Amino acid sequence: MAGPSVGQTARQLASGDYTAGVASRLAVQVAGVPTFPNTAEQQGVGPELLTPCFTLMRRRPAPGGGEEDLTGVIDLLAGER
Repeated sequence: MAGPSVGQTARQLASGDYTAGVASRLAVQVAGVPTFPNTAEQQGVGPELLTPCFTLMRRRPAPGGGEEDLTGVIDLLAGER
């Protein structure tokens, strides 16, 4: 999540529109969550840091954020929703 996505994230945060220019909807990313721990394990990476992010990702689509980019999760960190 570096390079061009940083600019995209900044633009979304500035505008408040987390659906602009979305390449992978949050709902799709949440659907893929079960594969991440296995992939991390296969790569020799501990999944411990993934769990908090996945918890937030699962919470965000509930209020209608499934069409958003991952940027919408920042609202949860900031206590917005």
